[in-house]
Amino acid sequence: MKAETQHNSPVFEKIKRSLDPAYSYLIFEKAFSSPDSAVFQGLIDGITHLNSEIFDSKIYHDKNLGLSLLVVRIDPGRTDDVMQDVLNIGIPNDVIFYSYGSRI
Repeated sequence: MKAETQHNSPVFEKIKRSLDPAYSYLIFEKAFSSPDSAVFQGLIDGITHLNSEIFDSKIYHDKNLGLSLLVVRIDPGRTDDVMQDVLNIGIPNDVIFYSYGSRI
């Protein structure tokens, strides 16, 4: 996604407003034809097996735009390590990846 591109999903904007600044977050976005919690199952399985401080995750669906969003809350002190681990397990080509949080 280009830096100047604005995300137009109201669900994505709601997620961003609800993020706790005490944590860091990884957000994965994928288009879907029908909302299904299994849309991120491979990615969730890979993240679960990482030796990283992952506190929780939640899936949101924007039915109007046909998007599923996986939000993963992580330890802010390990953001770079967790991001590298996620990149090492591989992100499917049809998934967009965002990172939010303060840099240490």
